[in-house]
Amino acid sequence: MIPGTVVEVTENIDVPTTWSASTIKVCGSIYVNAAPTINPGVTVIMCASTSLEVAESGSINAVGNVGAPIVFKGEVATKGYWAGIHIRSNNSNNQFNYVTVSDGGSYWFWNYSNVSLASSAKLTLTNSTISNSERYGIYTNESATFPTFANNTFSNNGLAGMNISVRQVSMLDGASNYNLGNGETFIYARGATITSNQVWQATTTPILVDGTINLEAGLTVNPGSSLQMEADALIDIRSTGYFNAVGTASSPISIVGRYSSPGYWEGLNFISNNPNNQLAYVTIRDAGSYWALDFSSVTVVGRLEMNNCTISNSNSWAVIVNSSASLICSGITQTDPSGVTAVNTLTGNGVGPDADCVGGGCTVIFE
Repeated sequence: MIPGTVVEVTENIDVPTTWSASTIKVCGSIYVNAAPTINPGVTVIMCASTSLEVAESGSINAVGNVGAPIVFKGEVATKGYWAGIHIRSNNSNNQFNYVTVSDGGSYWFWNYSNVSLASSAKLTLTNSTISNSERYGIYTNESATFPTFANNTFSNNGLAGMNISVRQVSMLDGASNYNLGNGETFIYARGATITSNQVWQATTTPILVDGTINLEAGLTVNPGSSLQMEADALIDIRSTGYFNAVGTASSPISIVGRYSSPGYWEGLNFISNNPNNQLAYVTIRDAGSYWALDFSSVTVVGRLEMNNCTISNSNSWAVIVNSSASLICSGITQTDPSGVTAVNTLTGNGVGPDADCVGGGCTVIFE
């Protein structure tokens, strides 16, 4: 291809190729069965309803630079003008660097996203902008991965910038701008089982957890993190897992309902006896909708260390401690509510329809 020319692509990509013309025009549903390389400075114009689908045998490598970015955009700058880029390949050559993808998301099967990653797909995404999609900038299957993810921007998407699994939250960086004028002000994270230890960085936009996080391994939530919990959200810390949310006075952690209503979400259930189960400088609000947790915000069946936390607006009790469990505050295993409330603020609980405590005393119950 000769730089400065316009090349129209209407056939599947079945052999390795390089796009170096200043403008590529894609008109058709193109299957990428080989390995196209897109050179810095190339603009890819997508005709209405067209798509790029990267098969398991293919890859897509679009590496621009700060002075010569790569652009994928609709022929008309309208949300959902074209279908999007769908990646099924787990090839390490799948890379977007200094790339803008805009105006896609017309295909329901790819969840109306600009870029979607199928099961086991892989994409390195850096210094890129995903914008103006019908619904989501990026949608990922639960087992997709981002080997590197840094300094990206999600702007003007119809709903959220990202719709991912909770298994992928640990792959996100703290510097990306996840909400620059999107329709919804959060990163949408669907519930899943976490089977390997993860660390969640504090992101510039809250994480909305929808569904159950089953912790069969460790999850560490860094200071400054903000989690919003959807109505069916539950953090279930199983016997092989742990939940470590240790903030600071200046950088606390927030775990609250998407909407502020007593018992809006289910709560935290500590089955594990792991000493890494720690809550410090954490605000927990609006929990206690789950009958199996006795409508409490925090249920301790195993072991939990909790200091300098605030729990409020629970359906019933702030904390329920099982008879064989350990709740540790100030380094001491507690057996009386006064030892817990001396270092934690547990007020305004028992205000939901399922409260079995009265008079503002819904702090801690030791069963």
